Amino acid sequence: MIDLYDLIALMILAGIGAFFWQLRRISEVAQFHAQRACQQRRLQLLNVARSRARLGRVPGSGIGWHCEYLCEFSTDGMNQLTARLEMQGQRLKAIHMPFYPEPEWQQAPTAKGRIGMGSCGGGASSCGPKSNCGSGCR
Repeated sequence: MIDLYDLIALMILAGIGAFFWQLRRISEVAQFHAQRACQQRRLQLLNVARSRARLGRVPGSGIGWHCEYLCEFSTDGMNQLTARLEMQGQRLKAIHMPFYPEPEWQQAPTAKGRIGMGSCGGGASSCGPKSNCGSGCR
């Protein structure tokens, strides 16, 4: 037979389980937001970890979790920078990204036109009086 103390202990365990389940769900949503932010900025996401969680009033939801996550990312695979995600319940409140250098591969020039005989930069044989280079050969 279940007495009052067993019922209270069961309710406490169920409450702890519900809090854990809710924190796991918020962590999954934060992971999604971190991945999306890195994809939009062409960054490599390295790690997402919860740094702080506290119970408080969440607008529109009543009492819920206010969580802060630290997200490590890289711009070139060599460096490591840290951003902060703030969550109110399961909603993203803010992302705080540090200033980071643009990856070199994004700044590389792209080739335009075609390479062949008679075009600029095709070698010494393409430089001559009939060359169609506007400034001539240097």
